[in-house]
Amino acid sequence: MEVLLIHKPMGLLPPEAWTAIMEMAKKAEANAGELVPGAKLMASYSARALSTIVCLWEVPSVEAMMPALEQLNMLGLETDIIPVEKTSVSIPKFEQFLKSMQAK
Repeated sequence: MEVLLIHKPMGLLPPEAWTAIMEMAKKAEANAGELVPGAKLMASYSARALSTIVCLWEVPSVEAMMPALEQLNMLGLETDIIPVEKTSVSIPKFEQFLKSMQAK
């Protein structure tokens, strides 16, 4: 399953928190499976001029991510978790949904 994560600080974070967050980011870049077992980091972006980090992960389940997300929460980051799928996968599902709605 693929998930989009949007990390935002819950307020002003001290340099020590950002240092720990950056260490986790380095670990994810180097070996995502070490941070989240069975996971692959597909992309990670820092929003320019915003304290926002956007990541795309392929994970066995959202539950597998919880220890890392809880650690980030304790460091002061709030995370939105959005399950996503490629457009080529979602279009047939959406078309099937539309057909079922039009049949009613």
